[in-house]
Amino acid sequence: MTAACREACCSVTPRLTVSELFERGFRRNRLAPLAVEGAPCTDAEGNMARFSFDVVDGKIAGIGFRASSCATLIAYCEFIAELTGGFRPAIAKELTARNLVDGLPGVPSLKRERAVLALAAFRAALIAAELITPNGQGEPDESRLHLRHAAP
Repeated sequence: MTAACREACCSVTPRLTVSELFERGFRRNRLAPLAVEGAPCTDAEGNMARFSFDVVDGKIAGIGFRASSCATLIAYCEFIAELTGGFRPAIAKELTARNLVDGLPGVPSLKRERAVLALAAFRAALIAAELITPNGQGEPDESRLHLRHAAP
């Protein structure tokens, strides 16, 4: 009996598991933040997530995160990191919590809300990337900054 190939060469979408994503995410969770860092997001239970990434040629080049020690939250954050690498931020914005839940079916129903927290943290990093000028100098684009925070 042979194990099924999990590589992209076999044209079969590999089935991800919470434990595999947690294991990879646990290592990524300890890395230093990258250039663009989003605001931290927390939920009512005290879980926290925060994403950071590099943007090169208008695409997400490297991605990292910090998350509290919830295995499900780390798995969802890792799923986002693996899924969105190489995407343009505009495409990455289309990701939904439903995509995450559907893509990781082994999560107990009581823990699926962690997908919402992971996605909120990822979107906070995408918003932070919008405030960085296209020349990569890291200076805030003042016109966008003031429009975002203008009084209603």
